[in-house]
Amino acid sequence: MAQILKPELKEAIIQSARNEFYSNGFEGASMRNIAKAAHMTVGNLYRYFKNKEDLADALLSSTIDKIDRIITGEINNLPTISNEQGRSADFDARIRRLSMGFAHIFETERKEFMTLIRHQRMADQVVTSIKKIITVMVERWFSQVDLFDRRTDMITSMLASAIFSGLIRLFEESQGSTQEEIEWMIMTYLNLFTLMISAGELHYEKK
Repeated sequence: MAQILKPELKEAIIQSARNEFYSNGFEGASMRNIAKAAHMTVGNLYRYFKNKEDLADALLSSTIDKIDRIITGEINNLPTISNEQGRSADFDARIRRLSMGFAHIFETERKEFMTLIRHQRMADQVVTSIKKIITVMVERWFSQVDLFDRRTDMITSMLASAIFSGLIRLFEESQGSTQEEIEWMIMTYLNLFTLMISAGELHYEKK
């Protein structure tokens, strides 16, 4: 007869994994350490999660969903604005919302958030979401840009990766900062990228 999996034991594993992943990173995390902290054998742990990736998915999926909803919400409501002043005002508001959202997740789910951005596969999902909002922004605001050109795709990929790399450093070095300070740093950082994108408007053209 198959043994019944207990919800409280599954939650104990996830709590132990939260601490282990945060302290040692995904690669350095030990399933043996997680089992020990959850007061069970390694064999019993594997009845609940087949491997570290499965356990990481269970721990981080909710945080990824929250980040994705923040970014997707801005993508779905991005208007077409032809003048620079309108674009600037609109995007300033969006950056403020993104900054507040990221800072809130960092404050309320710090261990999950830091584990996520240090885990390559999970981090790649966030970079993909950032690239989406850059692509939509360019599409709506700079109609002369050919989004199907491989060079444009490469530029948007580079921007998304650069933004994410900077955010990683910001969060890594902001452990003692308040939520308001983190919001300000994120907002200032993202604003620099939007200025850079807008500054290149005269050079955007289909070739």
